[in-house]
Amino acid sequence: MITARTPTRIDLAGGTLDIWPLSALFAPAVCINIGINLYATVEARKIPGSRAVTVNARHMGKVFHLERGVDEKAKTLFHRGYECFPEITGGWELAVDCMSPAGAGLGGSSSLLIAVIRTFCEISGRRMDKLQILEMAKNLEARHLGIPTGTQDYIAALQGGVSGVVMDGSGMAYRKLDVDSRELCSRLVLAYSGESRVSGKANWVMFKRGVEGDFKARKIFREIAANSLEMEGALSERDWEEVGSLMDRENRIREKFGPSVIPQRLGKVFHTLRKGGSHPKICGAGGGGCFAVFCHPSNRKGVETVIRESGMTPLKFGPGTPSLKRL
Repeated sequence: MITARTPTRIDLAGGTLDIWPLSALFAPAVCINIGINLYATVEARKIPGSRAVTVNARHMGKVFHLERGVDEKAKTLFHRGYECFPEITGGWELAVDCMSPAGAGLGGSSSLLIAVIRTFCEISGRRMDKLQILEMAKNLEARHLGIPTGTQDYIAALQGGVSGVVMDGSGMAYRKLDVDSRELCSRLVLAYSGESRVSGKANWVMFKRGVEGDFKARKIFREIAANSLEMEGALSERDWEEVGSLMDRENRIREKFGPSVIPQRLGKVFHTLRKGGSHPKICGAGGGGCFAVFCHPSNRKGVETVIRESGMTPLKFGPGTPSLKRL
């Protein structure tokens, strides 16, 4: 049996700018996130005497039979990944799951795709480094969604820890930041609003406005870029008070894209949390899903109480590390 496990992520600063050509237009910037243990998991078992490959998507309650040459409109991301590995000829059953709620803004689908690709690499014996896997995943998901995709979700899934997607105008570089993941997690509360959203569509609206030269959108992206560089500095200095303030500032900057980023229900909760001295930030592109709250560890219970009284759900989590095992 092969087991691949990949982290999802909480984005701290610079999100959306990891999509080309925004990464070039608004450089310098850095997209920062932390990998968390709301894992995407693939368990693959060889089926002797069979040539079929099936995927039991437990989190979706569906079973997919993978074949090559499926009509484009009928393909899932599982089909697209499978088509990239013609070396796989024997029968396999993949049980897949994702602990992140659907439409949470934590990069769950991207994390699961990385786990699937790593599993197919192991089955086929193909050697691929992290950047090759990232490129394959990015292109498969862009083709599947029909819009450009960023890269931060994939790097979090591939390496865990606190990651930076560094953009300097000539390209992107990926590096781990020297930040204690446990210390950072101890100051974050993660919550699910109960309202799923489609991150690709939300990002697409922002992306379109940025590349089409919308003056207001470009000003917002420049502010996000400048804030992200300050966030990298605050994390390197372990200036936790500043880290919280910068998370809050990014959220306020993103609100300028319009009311769809922070729904009214979330806005009310954020107002209450700020009054209590905490710093909320929507996860991903906004519109619902999850949000993170930066607070002093002594204030966690109070933050969680506010969240529950608002009808939302705090999620237990910690640092996430990818793994691949063969038994």
